[in-house]
Amino acid sequence: MKLYEKILISIVALFFGVQLLPFSAGKETLFGLAIWLLALSYLFGAYWLLNPTDNKRYFIPIIAGVAFATSLSVLPFTIRVNTNTIFKILPLMNAGLFLGLSIFLFIKRNEKDIVYNYKDILIRSAVILTVVGFFSYAPVSFKPYRYILSALNNNNEKLVANIRMLDFTAECEDALKSGNCELAITNAEKAIEEGKTWLGISKSEYEDSQRDETTLESDPTNPTPPDLNNIPENSPIKSKLKRISGTFSNLYLAYKCKADIYYKNNEYEEALPYFLKADKALNACDHNYENWYLEQAYSLNKIALCYKNLKNYGYADSIFVKAIEKYQTVKDTPDGNLAFIYNNLAQSLAEQMQFEYSNFFYNSSIVILQRDTSNNVDKMELIRSYHNLIKNHLQTDSLEKAIFFIEETFKLVNSTTLDFCFTNMYYGLYFHRLSKYKKADEVFTGCLECVKKHLESGHQNIAEIHLMVAQIKIALAEYDLALDNISNGIEITFKNYGKNSVRYAKYLNVYAHLDKILGNYEKSEQAYYQVLETYTRYPGERNRNLPEILSALADFNIILTKYSKAKALSDSSMTISNFFTDIESPVLTEFINNAAYVNYCVGLYNVSDSLYKKSININTNYGLHISAQTAMALNGLGLVMTAKSKFKTADSLFIKALTLHKEIFEENHPYTAVVYLNYANLKIKENKLDQAEEMLAKSREINKNFFNQVHDIFADISSAYGNLYEKEKQGDKAKDNYQKALDIYLAKFGEGHLKVKLMREKLDKM
Repeated sequence: MKLYEKILISIVALFFGVQLLPFSAGKETLFGLAIWLLALSYLFGAYWLLNPTDNKRYFIPIIAGVAFATSLSVLPFTIRVNTNTIFKILPLMNAGLFLGLSIFLFIKRNEKDIVYNYKDILIRSAVILTVVGFFSYAPVSFKPYRYILSALNNNNEKLVANIRMLDFTAECEDALKSGNCELAITNAEKAIEEGKTWLGISKSEYEDSQRDETTLESDPTNPTPPDLNNIPENSPIKSKLKRISGTFSNLYLAYKCKADIYYKNNEYEEALPYFLKADKALNACDHNYENWYLEQAYSLNKIALCYKNLKNYGYADSIFVKAIEKYQTVKDTPDGNLAFIYNNLAQSLAEQMQFEYSNFFYNSSIVILQRDTSNNVDKMELIRSYHNLIKNHLQTDSLEKAIFFIEETFKLVNSTTLDFCFTNMYYGLYFHRLSKYKKADEVFTGCLECVKKHLESGHQNIAEIHLMVAQIKIALAEYDLALDNISNGIEITFKNYGKNSVRYAKYLNVYAHLDKILGNYEKSEQAYYQVLETYTRYPGERNRNLPEILSALADFNIILTKYSKAKALSDSSMTISNFFTDIESPVLTEFINNAAYVNYCVGLYNVSDSLYKKSININTNYGLHISAQTAMALNGLGLVMTAKSKFKTADSLFIKALTLHKEIFEENHPYTAVVYLNYANLKIKENKLDQAEEMLAKSREINKNFFNQVHDIFADISSAYGNLYEKEKQGDKAKDNYQKALDIYLAKFGEGHLKVKLMREKLDKM
């Protein structure tokens, strides 16, 4: 190495070291001049500097000089964090020289003269390649690279801020990989602050450009959601911030990380602020690539889901629409991701009972997803669309459409999957709505075994199937099996949600209904009021559960002969039902029948008559003329006509009621036994006592198969027998039966009950 070259390299090394000293005046210029002097020396003096002997070569030294010069010339820029592409291209000539010369010397390794002449060039090339390559190609994720840059630029505040930004960015990304969301948020925020320092954006300038923060305290009557962009599109800050878009990307991911944890735990109120902050980070600056704009649509979708789950449907729906519009501006062709947002909007609309609009979006989703069922993700979303559409049609009693989509789903699902189990569940619900209880029982029983193969024993979906099986078993009068299923379901629900949850109340309501049927009135009453307390604790959308419990309590108070209370509860049930659901829907015929019976009991026969006929007409209009509620309405009309002394009409109604009961429930069923009892009371009034006695005997024999002898149904039958024998002038038999009825009523209800008073009056007259 020539003395001149040694001096230049020493000067470069000296000024490189000077960069580490804590002053700024002129040191960058000195280092730049030294490097460029060395580079120019190689460019123009390579023939002299790089030839070791008098036997001078031309080609390789000159090529090496050009390679060294172009490579070294970038060093003053790359140690200042300049990422211009040209500074990554210029060092490549030296890299090529090193590779080519290495191969050449390996081939000529036995020719000592050649090796001697060029090994020093190879060493220089290697040193330059190492130093320049480190600053040109080292990734910012490489900590030693950032530390060295920071040390070399210690007096350049903006440049050091840029390096610290890279430090915090790397730490944020490491935290995201490890799932430490809080640490990721902290480091992302620090990275942005350092980035703003690097860009020369002051804190006040940045804050002045932002819009007001979104708050959770929103007016539910205002359908307009908060503006989710924190910086206006035309803000000059936004274009500046584009240079540090990666830091905002990380902040978005960090906030989303935290939000997703809350969301997965159903803590929507806690998740929402983080989703909103994530969206602000997402929109803080421009990102000129498609996936980022799609991410903006996904962010809106997640915010809308939070509002939906918090029952703020006004905000939710409008943000879903914004998400759809955003997605469509990016993607010309609808795809599975758009279908997913359609489904979420459809679900929100369904929860608001806007089934027509909900069905529109589900169908729109299906049209998109049907294009490619080979895509497993789209296929799963298609099945989800089918299931939700089926649910809508079942809720609106569009049973022909429901069974159509059930059959379409069966074509799509594999019989070994959980989706097959759930499709079967909807199939069972379809038969339930048709009052085909045996078929529903068969399907639900298979469905329960199916889900148990796929889910853990404590999964809530297993509890849901147990609830459905219990309801079917009650309809089939298989009360022991109903009790087993509701007990299993309520145990799982208690563990998952606790006894104060709405879900738990739903199971307790069925438990109360079963106890009422079995004559366990104290337990039933306690459970009913616990359900009512739970439902009224959750106002708003969830109060759509109130009509069912109020109607059930009205029926219960009729049993207790608390007629005024029953009437008030029934009227409230009907009023709330009308608010939440179309009053002409078959879903409400059970409430209508209960209301009709209450009005019958309080002597409002015309109102009762009108309500029973309304129930029958609704079911007929929906093709449900052969249904449990129609059968019960016919029985109720028979009671009304009996009370109005229209015996011939009552007779025909009881015949129709019996026919339907035998078809739906069979002969040996407590509901059929009730019709026999009511029909017998009519025959007693008509003085057709032999027929009455035959029907009473049937009613008693049927009820013996289901209830113990102290059930008040046997008191009702004994009371009817007393009336029969009194008409036959058999006083002793009449008295015995009235006494049996009194004993049961007294034990069951106590002295204040109306039926106890009536039996005492009858006995006093004997």
